[in-house]
Amino acid sequence: MGIRILRALKIFLGSLVVGLSAAGCAHTVIVEIPPKIDLQPYQTIGIVEFTSNSSEKLNQIATQKFMGFIQNAQPHLRFLELGPEDQLVNKLGRNSMDIEAIKAIEKKYGVSSIFTGSFQISDIAPEVTIGTNLSSLRASAVVNVSMVSKHWDTLSGATIWSKSRQGHWKVADIHSNSKDISFSMNNPEDHYGRYLEELAFGVTDNFRPHYEKRDAPK
Repeated sequence: MGIRILRALKIFLGSLVVGLSAAGCAHTVIVEIPPKIDLQPYQTIGIVEFTSNSSEKLNQIATQKFMGFIQNAQPHLRFLELGPEDQLVNKLGRNSMDIEAIKAIEKKYGVSSIFTGSFQISDIAPEVTIGTNLSSLRASAVVNVSMVSKHWDTLSGATIWSKSRQGHWKVADIHSNSKDISFSMNNPEDHYGRYLEELAFGVTDNFRPHYEKRDAPK
């Protein structure tokens, strides 16, 4: 009886070891998922400098960050930089970037599509939080930045793609209680380039490949 039990236990333990070994040998692979939007069919893409309620320098930074993220994701793309929107519209003899202006870009520059974009930077807004029983006070200042971009077909003037992103960043913080008070502050203008870079990265997500971990095929 004891021998039978030992044999059964041996078989069980052997099966368990094999199962654990098989599980240990199972592995995963990283699979590349193509970008949702492939821009390779377009021979040359025009890009109009982003507009904003801010400075020309930041307009250029936003445009270059946006274009750079797309070219890093799809390296063989060719962009034709068309300059600031107001100057471009004047060259085309139009009053605004309307459908007819979009079509005129195709005739004048020979690009099959164009990207336009804009961003808005808010005024610095305060936020105040008061603790229970007035035991503490926290005050902060935040700035909000939003970005939107469109991809246009220059033959028809139709919008092919549009996407927007927004974010807010803390630029000052004050915290006080019965024992202490602390204060910190950043000059937002020193960080706007980074804020725009983060937004441009988010807006261009559809043009990047993504990667997933999957079980390896047997």
